[in-house]
Amino acid sequence: MRSQQGFAHSAPGYYRQQQGHAAILFALFIPILFGIFTLGTDGARAVQDKARLEEAVEVATLAIAGQNADDINVQRETAKAYIAYYFPQARIIDNELQITKISCDINPSCDETDPNQQPFFEYQLRANLEQPSWFPGNEAIIGFDDDYGVAGQSVARKYQSEAVDVVLVSDFSASMYNNWTGGSQQKYQDLKDIIAEVADEIKKYNSFFSEVENRIAFVGYDFYSSHWFNSRRKFVRHLKFSSYSNYGPNESLPGSRPNDIDYSGTVDDVFFMNSSAHEALDEWEVTNVSYFYDLPLTSNVEGFKSNVSQFSVPASGGSGTSSYAGIIRGAQILKEGTNPRRLLLVLSDGEDSYRTVTQRLIDEGLCSTIYDELNESKDGVSIKARMVVVGFDYDVFEHPELKNCVGGENIYQAQDRAAIKNKILELISEEIGHLAP
Repeated sequence: MRSQQGFAHSAPGYYRQQQGHAAILFALFIPILFGIFTLGTDGARAVQDKARLEEAVEVATLAIAGQNADDINVQRETAKAYIAYYFPQARIIDNELQITKISCDINPSCDETDPNQQPFFEYQLRANLEQPSWFPGNEAIIGFDDDYGVAGQSVARKYQSEAVDVVLVSDFSASMYNNWTGGSQQKYQDLKDIIAEVADEIKKYNSFFSEVENRIAFVGYDFYSSHWFNSRRKFVRHLKFSSYSNYGPNESLPGSRPNDIDYSGTVDDVFFMNSSAHEALDEWEVTNVSYFYDLPLTSNVEGFKSNVSQFSVPASGGSGTSSYAGIIRGAQILKEGTNPRRLLLVLSDGEDSYRTVTQRLIDEGLCSTIYDELNESKDGVSIKARMVVVGFDYDVFEHPELKNCVGGENIYQAQDRAAIKNKILELISEEIGHLAP
C-alpha cells in the first residue's frame, strides 16, 4: 500500500523528467528539420531555376540568330541581357558563357550534298551562373552554400523564309588584281568563286521552295558600272554635272573634279534612267581596264555562273574605285525585282578613290533615297529592302563613308574567303531559326 502511494507521489516528477527529455530531443532535431526545409526549399528553387535558365538561353539564342552580328562582344552582351532579365540577382560566369556559330559546310548535322535537306546556320549558347541561396546554412544548420550553380544551353537554326532578290555589287577595281592572305588566289578570282558558290546555294534554296523563286544579279564597279548595248560594252559614271561644267564624256577620272558635280541632281535622278547621270560611254572614252558587266536578276544559276567566270582584272592599275556607281546601278537592277525581300550586298576591298564625292552624295541623301524607293510596296505586296557592306582585306570601320550609307548595323568585316561566303549566306538566310532537336 505504501509502495503504491510512493508511486503516486512520484508520478508528476516522472512526467516532468520525460517532458524535459522530449524538449531536449526536439531542440536537437530543430537544425535537422530546418536543414531539410532549407534543402527542400532551395533545392526546389534550383530545379525551377534550371528550367528558367534553359528558357532564357533559348530566347537569347534566337535573338542572337536573328541579330546577324559578327562581333562576339555584341553577341555576349545580348546573351547577358536576356539572362539577366530572368535572373536579376544572379552572377553570370563570364568565362563560361560560350557562343558558337556553325556554318552548314562544317556542321555534321547539315549535309550540303543531301538534296532533301535545307541548309542552315546553327547557333549554340551555353551559360552558367551563380544564384544566391535563400538559406545558405552554417555550421549548425544544413543548407546550400551562399550561391549554387545553374547551367543551361540551347541551339537555334536559321533558315531562309521568304523569296529574296539579291544583287551582289562587287568591287572590280585594280586593287582586286593583287593576291591576299585571305585566300590562295588573286582577290578577284576568289571573289568570283565565292559568287559562284553563293549562286549554287540560291539554286539549292529554290529546290526546297517550288512556290517561290529566289533570284541573283551581279553589278561590278570600278570608276564605272558596265553593261552591253548593241553588242558593245558601255560604261556609266552615274554622276550628274553642273550646267556650267565642261566635264565632258572623255573626262578620264570620274570624281576628280568634285566641285563640278551636281550632287542633288545625281541623287534625284538615281532611278531616272534618261538622266545625263546615266549616260553610256564607249570604251575609248573611259580608263577602265577590268572586264565585267551587269547581270540582271535571274534564277538561271548555271548561266549566271558562266558569265561571272569570264570577268577579270588584268592589271594592278588603271581602274579606280567608286562604290556609289555600283550602289546606284545595283539599286536600279534591284528595283526590277518582284520578290518581297530585296538585298543589295556591296563587296569591297578598299576605300573609294574620291571619298569626298562619295560622302557628299551620302550627305545629299543618296542612300536614304535608294532605301525609300526599294521599300515601296509593289502590286500590293509589302517590300523589305536592305543594303549591306562586307569589307575584306582592309579595315572597313576606319573608312566611314559606306558605314554612313548603310548604317553601323549593316557593315561587316571579313578577312578570308570562307568568312565572306558565310556572311553572304547568313544575310540571305534571314529567318530567325527554330530550335534544333
